Amino acid sequence: MATKTVLVTSGTTWTLPSDLDTGTNVTVTAIAGGSGGGRGYNGGSSAGGGGGGGWGQVSISLSGMDAGSSSAYISIGANGVGATADYTDGTAGGITWFNKTTNAAPSSVANGVRANNGAGGSSFYLPAAGGSTTGAVGDTVQAGGAGGVYGQGSSRAGGGGGSAGKDTATGGAGGSCYYSQGNYLQSGGGGGGGGVGGAGAVSTAAGAAGGSGGNNYSAVSPANGGASEGGAGGAGTAGAGGGGGGGRTSGITAGAGGAGGPGTEQAITAGGTAGSGGGGGAGGGGAVYEDYGTGGAGAAGGLYGGGGGGGGVGLTTSGTGGNGAQGALIITYTVLTGVSVAVTGIAATSARGTATVQAKANVSPTGIAATS
Repeated sequence: MATKTVLVTSGTTWTLPSDLDTGTNVTVTAIAGGSGGGRGYNGGSSAGGGGGGGWGQVSISLSGMDAGSSSAYISIGANGVGATADYTDGTAGGITWFNKTTNAAPSSVANGVRANNGAGGSSFYLPAAGGSTTGAVGDTVQAGGAGGVYGQGSSRAGGGGGSAGKDTATGGAGGSCYYSQGNYLQSGGGGGGGGVGGAGAVSTAAGAAGGSGGNNYSAVSPANGGASEGGAGGAGTAGAGGGGGGGRTSGITAGAGGAGGPGTEQAITAGGTAGSGGGGGAGGGGAVYEDYGTGGAGAAGGLYGGGGGGGGVGLTTSGTGGNGAQGALIITYTVLTGVSVAVTGIAATSARGTATVQAKANVSPTGIAATS
């Protein structure tokens, strides 16, 4: 049987397509919105990445609803916003749900699916959790990846954003930045964003390259961390995490993180692909012993549900946190097929016999006789 897959990224209701077969279960996948990265404070510690959105999927009956006219209730998780003011957390993304019965998040798989949002990237030493499976609803539910943690008081670089959850596992966590206890002159590269196939890498030394992004579905990580002394992190592809920005030991501005890669695991019938996005790379740490050091900016998470990277810090200016990516619903349904009807043995004794046959398609009346 033929199927179609549709991507839903906005609205509060979803009208059943006219060609949807309500006699066959529909598969609904929910991805929650990714959370924004935090921003640290000048001369202090930098910020963590935002948590990735959770993932859920349900096979649900829409029997009793009418194709082409009945509607289900939906909510698409908004993206969390990266912090723009010094020493503030990023905002959390929103939950995503589908409910065939009432305008509220479902409490059971009989009515729909719910994926939970994670926490915004912290500006105070705490990792941001990914979207939790607690309270999530679905035949299968997965947590989003946690945001990477930044170093306490010394590293200056940010933590990478977590990826959205995926069909087989929790999303990849964002990489942490380089950390050296007690050395206030260290300025590490930013942590790599988490990918749907693995965690982002940790930067390894002061002034060094940022951590590479986490793997995508093909178990590869094309997003390299930014080169040492201020190189920008590479952008992720196909759900991979973005690379962290390179750190600075001298000079003005540390490297910005690379954007998380958009998910591509599901083909959409109308064109294109969609799926769970990778986390954004973190900004590198700026020089802290020169009076013009500037931290690198965290990067945006990938569509759908990737968390934003945390900003790095310099002596005078901190980098902004990256935005998380919005959530989505991906719905796969069976296409209604034509019905063949054969009408036989109709006879009339008036001037002409008439047979009226109604069916959706392929109507073949046969054996109609008329006598006068």
